[in-house]
Order: sequence, then structure tokens, then C-alpha cells
Amino acid sequence: MKTKIFFLLAALLLSVCAFAQSGNGTLKGDVNNDGTVDVADINAIIDIMKNGGGTGEETKCYFSIGTTEVTASNYTTVNGATTTIPTTMEYSATVRNYYYILIPSTKTLTIIGKATNALIEITEQTSAGISGHKLYKTNGALSVGGTIVITLSDEAPASNYYYYAGWTLPTADNVEEIITETYPASDDSSVMNTAGKKTTSASSMNYSTNTLYNANAKATFYVLVPNGQTIVDPEDNSSYLPYFTSQGTITVGNQTHTIYKSYSTSRYINAIKIQ
Repeated sequence: MKTKIFFLLAALLLSVCAFAQSGNGTLKGDVNNDGTVDVADINAIIDIMKNGGGTGEETKCYFSIGTTEVTASNYTTVNGATTTIPTTMEYSATVRNYYYILIPSTKTLTIIGKATNALIEITEQTSAGISGHKLYKTNGALSVGGTIVITLSDEAPASNYYYYAGWTLPTADNVEEIITETYPASDDSSVMNTAGKKTTSASSMNYSTNTLYNANAKATFYVLVPNGQTIVDPEDNSSYLPYFTSQGTITVGNQTHTIYKSYSTSRYINAIKIQ
């Protein structure tokens, strides 16, 4: 019964103003602003009535990608904004620049370079404040003509946690390899220890029991730490961060990891713990 009333009231509203024009030439009765007065406007009016007189705009979900910075005031119009939410799509960059990607907050975004099949690093723009949406920005400029594959999913992709300490600078491209690096446990040991590991849940890595020795030379070393974790003294868990400098972050395993570099050089990695 309520549905019939909604349709009757919506039809009456449209019949009164469907052919009237506003002073600026906008077609009255075009509630959803698609340039046509039709049944879609009736549905829009029903949504407005259900929302207690609200515009209903806040119930729409938008997707867009482009170089214009997206804000709460322009997100429905910039960068080819559309309410047609893709599951997967290919996109080729038209200019060398950073790109903004707007998605519904219920979705998870993954971007892969088509040519390299490597994960494209992105950062969520939490200050954008766009209701019902998440906004991301590529960490680096996309190359002109470079094609990326965008995937939107309803379920968060599986996360991996990478732990590493060693003398190789971690990158998104080499992390899978360097976590398998092996070093002697000491200068006179035949035992070989692994520099890192990958887990599907938060863990820890203790280098006081997994010592590493660099037979080549004393050098500064790197530590890769998953988001939300840190470097501590294995004995009392006091922070060791004052002995390191941050080298920025990389996104691997669908989450952010921080790279730290030691201030001093050493042949040994044996007195730190990632937790």
C-alpha cells in the first residue's frame, strides 16, 4: 500500500512540472539530473521521501579516476564520476601525473600494472571527508600510456606481513626475494639464518636468536616493519627506533610497511626484534 502511495505522489509531482523550465534552462522534474524526465525520476523521488525529505545524494555511490583532486564538493562531477561501479577495468594514463581514485567505502581497491603485473602503491586520502566513499592517490606518477588494472571487491584481499633485516634495501619489487636471503649466524658458523619471512597474520622476528653476519664488510642495514609494529630491544622491549632513520614506506601484501635504516654500520644483526 505504501509503495502505491509513493508512486502516486511521485507521478503527481512529475505531471505538474515535467514540462516546466526553470529560469536557467534546467528541466524541472529531472530529479536525478540526467537530462530526461522519466521513471528514473519517480524512483529518485521515492528515495527522497524514504529519506525524510533528504536529497538522496548521500545514498549514491560514485567511482572516478583522474588527475583532478577530489573533494567533498566536487566528487560527483570530476574525473568522469559515475554511479556505475566497475568490478574490474583497465585504465591508461593520459598524462604523467598522480591519479586520484574514488570508490564506495564498502569496496576494496587493488591496482596492478598491466605490463609488470606489480602492485601499484596507493595512499588513502583520509582528509577528503567524502561521505560513503574512500579516496586514494597513487604514490607515484603514472606514465603516459601506461595501463593499470583496477579491481574493486566487496571483501578485503588477504593481507601479508613481511619481516626483514639485512643489507639490501627493500622495495615492493624485491621483497619476496630478499626475505629468503641467508647469512651465517656468525663469522665462524656454518649455520645459515634467513633474513626474513612472510606471514598471514601479525607476528614477530627476533634477531637475537636469528643472528645474521655480513662476511663482506661493515655496512648500514635495513629493517622492514609491518604497519602497527616497531623495532625493540629483545631483552626489555624498549624502543630501538632512535638508532634508525625512516626511509619511507612501501605497500606490499595489501598493507603499508615502513623501511628503517641503521645509523651505524655493522657486520652483525643480532640485537633487535620486530614486533
